[in-house]
Amino acid sequence: MELLRFKFLLIIILFSLSNSREHHNISNWECNSGNNTQSFKKETQINRELEKAVIRAKIWKIHSSDSLFEMTENSIETGFQDLINSYKQLGILIELYDIESIYSDSLYYFTDHFRPFHLMQNNSIDSLINFYYLPNIDYSGGGLTGYGQAFNTPGNELFVAGNECSYIEENIACYDLANTFIPIHELGHCLGLLHTHPGSHGEENVIRNDDESSDTCEVNCEISADLLCDTEASTVLKNKVTFDGYDCTYIENEVDSCGYAYEPQIDNYMSYTHFECANAFTQEQIDKMFLSIEHNNMISQTNIEIGDMNDDLTINVLDALILVNTILYTQNISDLYLWLGDINDDTTIDIIDIILLINIILD
Repeated sequence: MELLRFKFLLIIILFSLSNSREHHNISNWECNSGNNTQSFKKETQINRELEKAVIRAKIWKIHSSDSLFEMTENSIETGFQDLINSYKQLGILIELYDIESIYSDSLYYFTDHFRPFHLMQNNSIDSLINFYYLPNIDYSGGGLTGYGQAFNTPGNELFVAGNECSYIEENIACYDLANTFIPIHELGHCLGLLHTHPGSHGEENVIRNDDESSDTCEVNCEISADLLCDTEASTVLKNKVTFDGYDCTYIENEVDSCGYAYEPQIDNYMSYTHFECANAFTQEQIDKMFLSIEHNNMISQTNIEIGDMNDDLTINVLDALILVNTILYTQNISDLYLWLGDINDDTTIDIIDIILLINIILD
């Protein structure tokens, strides 16, 4: 009875306030990804404000007309849940809004006819990160086994196709790429990250500012490779990292142009490490992804504002009422409502969050 009385009083207060104040709108494998260095350099001059974010996503499963599904059953779903868990640890919730299947034979001849571009041009939704999976891909005789690509960095669409095999000790293990770290890697590109190895920005020197000074080698981590300095300089790690069932090992003995030995981060998601070895982003990578979510025009469209409980792009009295209902009547609160309603970010939602949400409405 007390709860009902509290709710009734709160509703009266909220509607009174809403009538007196103006509402405010919150308004490969062997992968390729476009680079937008100018955008990133501009963003690095802006302080990160977000500590958590909620990103809308959609899965597109592309089938041939015979409906055969060549990936292992549930490999897409299992890999996507791993992706959700990995990004939640960073403060980014990937909220799956929809799953849709498309049946078309013509979309599989992509190695020669660039069908994914056609696929994405005709189906992508701007307000979502679009995950395209091609489970029974036709390789058109090109010898391709698996492929992942983010089409823009930053951007809102990626695709993962096929499978690839790698050794564990002396045994070969084959992986559906959907159930590896590749979707995590490609989403990293969508959120603004580059590869840790050299790309269009050239080779990165191993030396860092806190190393002994050198007259023959300069620190260039801010202008080369992935433009970040807390990711170690690296060559392309594909087939250079082994996994023995327990440990991952970098097996090459390579040096940079200055003669310094590479000691790459073989657990970094944005490398081409062994499928069993990637499990981490660095702090600068995390900050860069949040900056993309905050400031990139494309990525910001996929972000739900904290407090916008009904995701209508406006924070108003309806959101406060939903939050009240969530607190009073929901025993097992969904991750989406928990993240959107936890205004003070203390991992719970309570009366304090309601008060903070009211303040947002009134400001």
